[in-house]
Amino acid sequence: MKTNLLFAAFIGFISFSNGVHSQVDTTLLQNNIPAWVLPVLEKSEIAQKHQLLTPFNPFYFEADFTGDNMVDIAFYVENKIDKTKGVMIINNGKNLVYVIGCGTATDMGSSLSWAKRWFIYRNRYIMNGGNKNKITLKYPAIQVIRSETKSLVIYWNGKKYKTFIQES
Repeated sequence: MKTNLLFAAFIGFISFSNGVHSQVDTTLLQNNIPAWVLPVLEKSEIAQKHQLLTPFNPFYFEADFTGDNMVDIAFYVENKIDKTKGVMIINNGKNLVYVIGCGTATDMGSSLSWAKRWFIYRNRYIMNGGNKNKITLKYPAIQVIRSETKSLVIYWNGKKYKTFIQES
């Protein structure tokens, strides 16, 4: 019961893409979020400063983003103070929380509010228009789509998360 109350207090309300706020169905979320994630969300000061959003389906991704053979999780989130948007990634095993965007500069601004959709990016390379810039990926990444020709790829470089603009 204590876990349910803490989870409800942490999540509070979820924003939908049309701007309407709706009370969270905590049972639905608890049944969909892996069990290891809940304690991290409850204890992390970083996680508590952000609100999970559900404008995309799926509303979270699971993949081994860091190459440690453990499945990590990513959410689209909003900073509770300045309302900037971004991606929160929780590293399974170490239970470390990383936020990309949400007021912190990326290659496409400090808020990912422009996002239209997102995907797991499993290609081996990220390339910029005309193949001028190319990065080799060792692990799955997250691709946040802005338009048909421009997206931001969030990837682990072995030490930290970095971003790269992909244009075609």
